[in-house]
Amino acid sequence: MTAAVELDGVQRDAVEHPLDGGGLVAIEGRAGTGKSVALALRARRAADALRDGEAIVLTAPAALGVRRLRAVDAGLAGDPRVVCAELGEIAFGVVRERNPAADLIDDGTAAEIFERVVSGLFALEWTEFVSADVDPEIAGMRSPDRFADAALRLIRKLRVAGMSPEAFEAAGLAGAAAFYAHPPNFANPELIGQTKAQYRDSLSVSRTELEHQRTREIDLLKILVKLYRSYLGSLVERGCLTAVDALVEAAALLRQSPGDRARWSGRLRYCFVDDAQDLDMAQAGFLRALYGDALANVTMAGDREQRTLGFAAPRADKTLDRAAARFALSVAHRPVATGNAISVYRAGDLDTEAAFVARAVADAIAEGVPPREIAVIARGLRCIEPYLDALVARDVAVDIAGEGPLYDFRDTGDALAPLWALADPYRHDWLLRNLEAPWLRLSDATIALLCGEPSEPQTLLFEPEGPEQDDRGRRWDRRRSLRLGRNVVRGDRDADLSATARERLAAFRAARARWSEIERRDGLVAAASAIFADTVLAAGGNDAAARLRAGFARRLLDEIERFAARDPFATLLDVLLHAERQATGDVLPLLTPADPDAVAVRTVEAAKGYDFARVFVVDVRSGAFPRYYVPEAFLFSSKYGMIAKENAGGASAAMRTAKFTYCDWKLGFRDLYNAEERRAFLCAVSRARDRAVVSASGRATRGAAAPELLEELRSSALSLDRVGRP
Repeated sequence: MTAAVELDGVQRDAVEHPLDGGGLVAIEGRAGTGKSVALALRARRAADALRDGEAIVLTAPAALGVRRLRAVDAGLAGDPRVVCAELGEIAFGVVRERNPAADLIDDGTAAEIFERVVSGLFALEWTEFVSADVDPEIAGMRSPDRFADAALRLIRKLRVAGMSPEAFEAAGLAGAAAFYAHPPNFANPELIGQTKAQYRDSLSVSRTELEHQRTREIDLLKILVKLYRSYLGSLVERGCLTAVDALVEAAALLRQSPGDRARWSGRLRYCFVDDAQDLDMAQAGFLRALYGDALANVTMAGDREQRTLGFAAPRADKTLDRAAARFALSVAHRPVATGNAISVYRAGDLDTEAAFVARAVADAIAEGVPPREIAVIARGLRCIEPYLDALVARDVAVDIAGEGPLYDFRDTGDALAPLWALADPYRHDWLLRNLEAPWLRLSDATIALLCGEPSEPQTLLFEPEGPEQDDRGRRWDRRRSLRLGRNVVRGDRDADLSATARERLAAFRAARARWSEIERRDGLVAAASAIFADTVLAAGGNDAAARLRAGFARRLLDEIERFAARDPFATLLDVLLHAERQATGDVLPLLTPADPDAVAVRTVEAAKGYDFARVFVVDVRSGAFPRYYVPEAFLFSSKYGMIAKENAGGASAAMRTAKFTYCDWKLGFRDLYNAEERRAFLCAVSRARDRAVVSASGRATRGAAAPELLEELRSSALSLDRVGRP
């Protein structure tokens, strides 16, 4: 994007529309119509109109969207008058001005704190349980960990929606009263016909059973309200804020203090938001608190057909409808692959599909397409490793971005293993990974020797007082449980090893001593850097595998730096225990791009705003893309109140509550979810300028649980009009 870009008439009108006065300005259009171009040029014009001490905000709902905006070449990059940041960061600045001790934490850290809050619930320590005011036999409580995760997800959504615990409780009670006082017709033929056979018995309920379910629902509501208040008391009131908390608290402060609002809106005179269709209610609420309900001096660019986050949190999808001035772009400024430029491929299995994609990518590079002009897009990153392996096997450099399971990738595990060797060498699961890794390369026979007792063990001065047993009744021997670590760290079996194995183990012990000294002298970030340099990065090289390893090591080091900045007294063991909790938690870390000259492997959300010459949309099979709709253990509706899925306790054998079965049909959760997945698919395909390939594996299903998008595309049942014209 440059100043010399040729604008069409509507784009020019959008750029030149008055900056001050009036309300929200909306720039809308399909992929390739130049929304971001017009937004950036309008932002540049606003920057030139600023007075001393004023700035403009350039932002997007997602972190990767903000990162993309920072790279836009419209005379904005590096301009001190341009605040290019996430709205949560700007909101935290408002809160920090009032409370200098406040701390901005990520969702994973908040989840850890919340886990400690709910531990009392699962230990039945609450007085409500002791006094029998609340029955513990409620929906979701049979799986405590899943209950806690579902509760936190609901609390986050309530925070985004701006609903306080008091309002949540009132809405829940009102919804229960309205539903159970006048139950719907559970014998509705359409309801019965669209309910799966295994759940139809949930509709056969008596008054007694409905009263039982109502009582359990109220108990569930009481628990969730208490958890919500505990969340606010343990985090927000102590100044530990997530981005959502910062948005909500900052909006409240600005509304309560007109002087602060005038000062902040004067300082941040104009605001420009890209991908506005994905704004959530907390972000939109903060913008209204800052710029007024009419959103004066705010310009947004968006495409309603690219809304893909509706089930992540309540969206402010009506914001664009309230625009005082709307500019609808229709002229394509970049080609969008459609028609014969989109091909489909279905393989017999996942490995065959991955090999096909890797071969097609390699062929494109051989034809002269730069790797950075090629994208592999998946619905999520959990399924991506087979494609990475196939691409790396062909020496195709790849770069990953999007929300994904950082700690599940093989290269991340390889990087964590030597960190554990320093922090706790008696974690034998990680120690074994080190022994087999390239930096030690011990044989199976050597590892077997290290797992055994020395050939001439020293006689014990004192025998243990008595045998102990583990939780499965087996005899537990401390020496046996520590044997491998002792043999590796102390060298108790060195005499039984080959000279090569002894040499490698001696080098490993020397490296551990050096790492320990670096950690003690320079801190854990320096120690982690040294460990990576001596292990996962020691081989060097610039091939695809080495670049991928380096990218994961860099991301892991970034996580360690963030942890150390938050807790300067943290040890390496603290970091690793935190990583273990994150690996099993509900929040996926954000993987940012690390290799701009490689093939872009992206989630749909991470690919928004970008375009590529060739795009491969992979794993487009039922259950993967689109993903299966799996409802939470309990949902919440402002009209119906709590909607518990599981029918816990009581005489009924039904697996689901009558209310959930009815609301699932009435509100059409699955249809809404699948519509969003279709938009995500069309968004992925629209990233291609020249050619798109859609691939899947396995036999096509009937599409009952989740649509078969590849087959819909093949049969032209899925309209491509929304992704552009040739």
